[in-house]
Amino acid sequence: MKKYPSVTVLVTVKNGETTIKDCVESLLKLDYPNYKIYVTDGYSDDDTYKILRKIKKENSKKIKLERVKGNIAKAHNYMIKKVKSKLIAMTDADCVVDKNWLKNLTFPFESEDIIASVGYCSTPKSVNQLQRLIGMELEDRFIKFPKFITRGPTMNLCVKTNIAKKVKFDERFDVAQETDWGYRLSKYGKIRYSPKAIIYHYHRPTWLSFFKQQFKYGKHMPLLYLKHKRMSTGDHISKPSMILEEIIFLISSLFFIISTFNGIFVLPTMLMFTLLFVFYFNDILSMTRDIDEILKFFVLYLIRNIAWSLGLFVGIFYLFRTSKTTSRRR
Repeated sequence: MKKYPSVTVLVTVKNGETTIKDCVESLLKLDYPNYKIYVTDGYSDDDTYKILRKIKKENSKKIKLERVKGNIAKAHNYMIKKVKSKLIAMTDADCVVDKNWLKNLTFPFESEDIIASVGYCSTPKSVNQLQRLIGMELEDRFIKFPKFITRGPTMNLCVKTNIAKKVKFDERFDVAQETDWGYRLSKYGKIRYSPKAIIYHYHRPTWLSFFKQQFKYGKHMPLLYLKHKRMSTGDHISKPSMILEEIIFLISSLFFIISTFNGIFVLPTMLMFTLLFVFYFNDILSMTRDIDEILKFFVLYLIRNIAWSLGLFVGIFYLFRTSKTTSRRR
């Protein structure tokens, strides 16, 4: 009979009343003999904690529930300190896991040189068109993952507990903490991609919430790139084309601003935006040939670049202000 390693599944949540019930209930239905669920609530001001307490009461032996002030990075650090199982699995509060998720996610650890594994992120069928488009773009990246990867999202990740305890999350990151953590984690061994370990992720349901999410990513880019310079060339998640599109967008925007003062820059502006749309079109054609979806993807990509750019400038200003304050204290 196969022996399955002990696993603690970590979930952090704040104001996730619309998805947290489905998330935890899917974890309770896992076909895995040796696991527990550890949930932290970041002092939600909606009904999230109320929902969690009800589920905890009905499954007291399976679920541990606590409240932790601070961001996701702080919550993960808090939980990892307390874990005693051999492995730690992670998913997000807006995800639902497949019943065989843990079996497939822990399978790579039969090889001793594997320190972490990452699964496939799909999209539920009961979502709106925007969520489906975001899911299509993300899935297009996941299906191209190599066997061994440099990092993976904590919405579908498993790691050896002894390694996780060595690599703390950087609590300066409100988002992208998993990117920084993944790069540092990979220094201890191989991270294996396990596409059969499937979760279903509910993406941002409105254009405004998507913009806010991408703005936050942009805001943390300067610190992230400062810590990990190799990110500037992209990887299997942040594709090189995404990095290049952002650079072209920034140059195009600069030319556009200058062209309002000097007409000689009108043509370069038009050429740069044309080049940007060619890159968009090339990416989009790998996912769909539907005209309506192509047009919406153009809007999606453009909003993402605008949000990243605005966030980037805020992030650079924040880094400059922080470094200046640190210099004064010295």
